[in-house]
Amino acid sequence: MRPRVFIENATPVPIIDEYDFTGVQVGTIENIFTEDLEDRTYALWFTLDRRSAITLQKASIRNRGRVLQLIIGGQVVGFHVVQKAITNGVIPFVLATKLSEENAMLLYRELAQSITHLQAELEDQKG
Repeated sequence: MRPRVFIENATPVPIIDEYDFTGVQVGTIENIFTEDLEDRTYALWFTLDRRSAITLQKASIRNRGRVLQLIIGGQVVGFHVVQKAITNGVIPFVLATKLSEENAMLLYRELAQSITHLQAELEDQKG
């Protein structure tokens, strides 16, 4: 799995690529459109390396109000509406489709493992 981040309806060049991610966490967010307290949506929080965190900060300042898309294997997996500058190097993505807990956890585990492998691959390339 090679996650990449694109700006919706912009040049098809990722602002963050698979080698920029250093970690991922999974969680839930409340669905504000329903009164059902159990209706929750899954989200992924990605951490970035220092250089990419700076890139994200600049991109989030320039693209306030736009949507960042998390794309894996050519599919939009999640989105983040830029409301303000992202200054901490952590970017949350709401998953684009309503997933069961089992499927959300499976996606999370696969991404966590992939990020670990990609970071090792990057270190090997550096020599």
